[in-house]
Amino acid sequence: MNKKTKKVIFAIYIITLFAIITSASFAYFTYLQVSNVSPRVEATTATITDWLMFDVGKPITIYANDENFAQGMPSISDETPASATLQVTSSDNTSKTYFYNIILDINRNDFVYSTSNETPELLIKVTDPEGNEVREIQGLEYVESNGYTGFDITTASGHFNLASHQEITTSTQVTQNWQIEIIFINLSTNQDVNMDKSFSGEIRMVSVNA
Repeated sequence: MNKKTKKVIFAIYIITLFAIITSASFAYFTYLQVSNVSPRVEATTATITDWLMFDVGKPITIYANDENFAQGMPSISDETPASATLQVTSSDNTSKTYFYNIILDINRNDFVYSTSNETPELLIKVTDPEGNEVREIQGLEYVESNGYTGFDITTASGHFNLASHQEITTSTQVTQNWQIEIIFINLSTNQDVNMDKSFSGEIRMVSVNA
């Protein structure tokens, strides 16, 4: 193979629930921090009892060209943190529990497999708050490709729960930190079929009922 893909633009824009309400002050949704469990106010004391806030970091962007994606070079990737913070105000130290999902919505994906055996070329890797790699996501296959592990999203589209019904509990304040990484695998074969292809979507964190 003489050369690799000349131009691949890959971006996931990361937003939270209700982001459209506050997006006017944040160009390109580069950073949004939105509470999507509204603070509850005591009628007699007018104090906030508890709140849940999501912080989904930054857009993930991968730009591959002949300088960083030539034959023999490493694969390229980008990642973002995603966190959920629960704060509880309780006079008797009573713990409160909430639940949330982390959602990947792929709204455009032009990529195809460049090999006849469909070797995965785009992976998403999710690391939970305990530092463990997530290995089960409904609708996606966990794979190993060229030494990298993650879920194959080479031709994926639609809606996927990266974390489902995740529990968060505290009597004071606690933060759960996740890591989400996208990897574009540099294969030893010709990947020119994906020249000028694009992939876009969004990652959202939303509260769910118990």
